[in-house]
Amino acid sequence: MFTEEIQMFLDDFSEKLGKAVDHHADELLQIRAGRANPAMLNGINAECYGVSTPINQLANISVHDGKQLFIKPF
Repeated sequence: MFTEEIQMFLDDFSEKLGKAVDHHADELLQIRAGRANPAMLNGINAECYGVSTPINQLANISVHDGKQLFIKPF
């Protein structure tokens, strides 16, 4: 009985820790450190037909050189 409670606690903790690690990895992708990266725009939304939509669903995003992002709407 005691080990079941510990296992439930560990499972819950493991799930929360996994979510925290995933969030931290996403945040690190948005840091600009030298070269431009299309993932920097993941948190940006644009309004399309009255609905807020992530920009990566509305356009192709590519890197032309190390300092410029090229955004081409569909």
